[in-house]
Amino acid sequence: MGKGHIRTVDIHHYHNYFSELLQLSLEKTRDTFGNYKIIAAPGLLTPKRSIAAAEQDLYPNLVFEMAYDAEYDASPGIDFIPFPVDLGIMGRRVCFVNPSIKETIKQAKTLADLSKYTIGQGINWVDTIILRHNGLVVREIDGFENIFKMLVGGRIDLFCHGSSQFLSEYTNRKNQMNLVYDESFELQYLLPRFFYLNSKNRELKKRIESGLKLAYGDRSLLKLWQKHFRESVDVANLPQRKVFLLENPLLKNLSKDWEKYIYKTESGDSK
Repeated sequence: MGKGHIRTVDIHHYHNYFSELLQLSLEKTRDTFGNYKIIAAPGLLTPKRSIAAAEQDLYPNLVFEMAYDAEYDASPGIDFIPFPVDLGIMGRRVCFVNPSIKETIKQAKTLADLSKYTIGQGINWVDTIILRHNGLVVREIDGFENIFKMLVGGRIDLFCHGSSQFLSEYTNRKNQMNLVYDESFELQYLLPRFFYLNSKNRELKKRIESGLKLAYGDRSLLKLWQKHFRESVDVANLPQRKVFLLENPLLKNLSKDWEKYIYKTESGDSK
């Protein structure tokens, strides 16, 4: 594999961060594993399509990222690299809020208080499982933009995002709609995002995992992370928010080794 073409698909169009991170990990291991070339995999716009393509090995050396879901552990066709590619920051959630309840919701002190409100989510998002498991009310909505419209229109109360992405969503829409976000609390749960690939591609897995750890160790990964996410995380002002801790039931059989790489806001660093 060392000199092969690595096909990658960025399912979530997450500021190109994941593609740049993959390239960083491959560059860190060039001397050991050889040259590489990254090319886009066509037509893989959803997690399900990417999973099917990896299982069937339709594209040699296909790599994609998504939130961990124990459902796919039973699949013999795919495997994942147990390193949280976004340092776990997507599990630090801040919420856009319907303007009419912006002040009222600040009074929430428990999850039971939050259960009085309806949270909008996309169809089949893993967050829906987590939120419902913790007693929160979720309405699944077809279409990302429709969730924002229903929020501003008062048909749902909250729409929560990773603190690393909420600022771009806010900036892109605040002039088109009366979009506001809560500043009083965060929902916090473990939500690791991993690189996935075909389970037979052991050498590629070894290479990427080695490269990620090298980049983490020399802080080049953190530098890339900060380039894409630091402004949004800073604006979210997590240290000043109430924290509602949620359990992720999808992680019950997952080793905890990856947790040492989680970004810690209290230290201003990832260690």
